[in-house]
This record gives sequence, C-alpha cells and structure tokens, in this order.
Amino acid sequence: MRKRAVGLTVIYALAIIAVIVVNAPLAFIILTSFKPLAEIMQPNLKFSFTPTLENYRMLFSETFYFGKYISNSILVALLSTFIAALVSLPAAYGISRFGEMKRGVAFWILSIRMVPPVVFALPLFLLLRLFGLIDSIWGLTAVYLTSTVPLSVWILTTFMAEIPQSVEEAAMLDGASRGRILLSVILPLMGPGLVSVFILNFIFAWNEFFFALLMTQDRAVTFTVGMARFITGYSIYWGAIAAAATVSIVPMLIMTLLVQRYLVRGLTFGAVK
Repeated sequence: MRKRAVGLTVIYALAIIAVIVVNAPLAFIILTSFKPLAEIMQPNLKFSFTPTLENYRMLFSETFYFGKYISNSILVALLSTFIAALVSLPAAYGISRFGEMKRGVAFWILSIRMVPPVVFALPLFLLLRLFGLIDSIWGLTAVYLTSTVPLSVWILTTFMAEIPQSVEEAAMLDGASRGRILLSVILPLMGPGLVSVFILNFIFAWNEFFFALLMTQDRAVTFTVGMARFITGYSIYWGAIAAAATVSIVPMLIMTLLVQRYLVRGLTFGAVK
C-alpha cells in the first residue's frame, strides 16, 4: 500500500511538472499581450505591471488589418475542412468496401501527405497563376486540399472498416442504392470520425504558414502571415505579436471545448479493431 502511494505521488508530481512546462509559454504570451511596450522591453521578467489593452487596439487598427486576417483564416479553414470531408467520405467508402480498391490505395493517397510541402510549392504556384487564383481564398483553399484530403481519406477509411457490412446488406434488401446507403446509413454512423477529421484539418489550415506566405499578397492574407508583418524594418511589435497569438488561440479553444466529447470518441473509435 505504501509503495502504491509513493508511486501515485511520483506520477502526480511528474504530471504537474509536465502541465507547468507545457503551459508556461502560453501563460507568458498572454501576460505579455497585456504589458505596455516599456515593460516588455525590460531585461528582467516582471509579473507586477499595469495591464493595458493598447496591444489589442493596435491589432485592429487601420495599420495592420488583423481582423481581416482572422476572417480570412476562418473562411479558408472552414472551406478546406468541409470540402475535404465532402470529397473524402465517398472515397473512403469505396476503398473500404470494394476489394479491388483496397490494395495500397489508401496508403498511396496518404503518401502524398508525407512529401515535404516545398516540393509542391512551385507547381502549385504556377497552377494558381495560370487560373488567376493567386491571392484568393479559393486558391489557398485548393492548395490546402492537397494536404487535408489525403489525411481525411486515411482516417475515414479506418472508421469505415469498423462499421459492419451487415448493416448495408440489410439496407440493400430494402432496395437502397449505394448512394442512399452512404447518405442514410453510413453517414450517421461516421459522426465521430468526421468530427476528428474536421478538427485535425481545421488545426492544419488554421496554423499553416508556408503556403499562405507564398500564395497570398493582400486580399487573402491569413493571420499567420499577418503576424509576421508586425516585424518591420524599423521595429518589432512584440506586444502586438503576443496579442495576435492570444487572439488566434480563442477560436480553436472554443471549437475544441464544443466538440471535446466527440473528439475523444473519434480518436479512439478506429484505433482498436
């Protein structure tokens, strides 16, 4: 009993240390976002200061247009996530249900995600320029689909394999077509998988920087690129950068809290067969 108590104490102590280490940078960024510039530039770390909202006012001023960057990020993330789910669901259904498509197809699709993004940079840029989609929401969404679709197909294929085919066979006896089965039988059962795909793809599109930097200039700039614009040739707006990072956390935090129950179920549902 004593050894067990000591073991639990050690586990809890390590867990507390891990939580502190993981959350310390986040707490530092949030505190910095409320500091005046004079306090931020001090060489010594101080926790006692007079809070100010000046950094947040700077974000949404006419100089930086950060509100526009946030709205662009939300729009691109939602479009790339919904389109990826729309395309990946029938693809995953075909791979998991038709034997001739199973052999390596899912892995081949996922292998596209394994290629470094820089390999696709030049071809994608030339294609977008050819179709006049440089610096557009739809152009950036199309670029993100090259990453979100492969991951979605792989995850949904795993979930689809967990659904017994007897459910579909019963629907076929009632005269349902493949399309009807997919929409009326399979889709409701794929809720946890679709939530997992939605969250993972949204996080990717929300945090992506490389393609957003290359493919946008002004109209479709996302918040990740917008944050880099706080570093100018004359000064670095550390307070505004910290405020922008804090604001960017809020949408993801709200979304995670709303779908937490489905996300945990979704990430574990297809793990064990």
